[in-house]
Amino acid sequence: MNKIKIKKLKLNPRRILYIITFILLVLSLAYLSKGFYNLVLNEKSAKDLFQRWQEQQYIYQGAYPYDVGKTIKVDPKIGMIRSGGYPPWAFFTGFLFVPPISWNLTRLYFGLLNIISLVVLALFAFHLGKPYSCSKAWFSMAASLAISSHTTSLNNGQYGIIINAFLILMYWSLYKNWNLLAGLAFGVAMIKPNISALYIFVLLIRRRIKALISFSIYLTFATLVICYLTKLSPFYLMEGMFRYSSYFAKQGYSLINVLMNFGLDSEVATFVAPLLGLIVITIISYLCRNYSLLTLFAIASFVGRVWTYHRVYDNVMLIFLVFALLNLTFQNPKKLNIIVLSLLLITLWLPARITTLPYVEISQMAIWVISLVYLLIQEYFRLRAQIRI
Repeated sequence: MNKIKIKKLKLNPRRILYIITFILLVLSLAYLSKGFYNLVLNEKSAKDLFQRWQEQQYIYQGAYPYDVGKTIKVDPKIGMIRSGGYPPWAFFTGFLFVPPISWNLTRLYFGLLNIISLVVLALFAFHLGKPYSCSKAWFSMAASLAISSHTTSLNNGQYGIIINAFLILMYWSLYKNWNLLAGLAFGVAMIKPNISALYIFVLLIRRRIKALISFSIYLTFATLVICYLTKLSPFYLMEGMFRYSSYFAKQGYSLINVLMNFGLDSEVATFVAPLLGLIVITIISYLCRNYSLLTLFAIASFVGRVWTYHRVYDNVMLIFLVFALLNLTFQNPKKLNIIVLSLLLITLWLPARITTLPYVEISQMAIWVISLVYLLIQEYFRLRAQIRI
């Protein structure tokens, strides 16, 4: 009898899920502890955040940061700008993310913003699994927090985690039909267009006119404020954004890097890859216009990840693909669903240093493609079944 009970205990799916969840929570704690330590305390880390801090300090002085060293003198208290590529409205949103405080206080403040954003992520993930069971809710939360690029994003002081929180707010607002708030949240998330821009197709396909209006008003107002502060035209500021695109395109890995490996010039690849991305997401969004809102967000997150330049810290943007496959697997826990979800999650749980090994990056991207295609096929059959009923 005891042997039989022990055997049943080992094979109990709920207990196994709780064990996996515990392991993932420990992994999350390790990843996030390292990330927050580097963000707040390690003087050699948070270099990207320092660049954002420098840019914002010049904006507060009424100077366009990308003209520093050219038409604007370098402020020795701030330093030379060695970055670029951000749109004018990003500096307005930067008033919230990087306020006019000292560098050391900025690190603490940015850490607080990331904690709040991770809480938003955890609550949304928990809520996603809650209707199915408590064990699935905890697993959903742990699986989402254990993404290794959270650490890399924190190490560098990137916006990715915070942007995800605003995209979750956008999703929730659309789900509740709070369109004005959805558009505003999307506008804030557009601080990095290479992460967020393609979510506009969700608004277009779903014809959320009020959301599009509030989004447009936010970006227009934000741009005009920066134009007023810097005494420059919006055309000049937008040109400053594109001036650095080919430089950033050579970094990280995406479709741009794949095209460059086939011999295309970086400037040509920088133009071709986004163009292909726009064509692909336009076609997919139209064909999938009746799919669930979560699936549409998953499409935008995937195409956004591969259509233009990204580094490993931007893997956090695949969170909606994770959410969609979690939801699919919770609804129908068949073996193939579990396998596809597991493969996707493993690619995102792996430590960042492993992704630099030969063939790992291309293997990751192949699994992401398979995951999205599989999700769309399953959604197609789900809709067909509903029509028959």
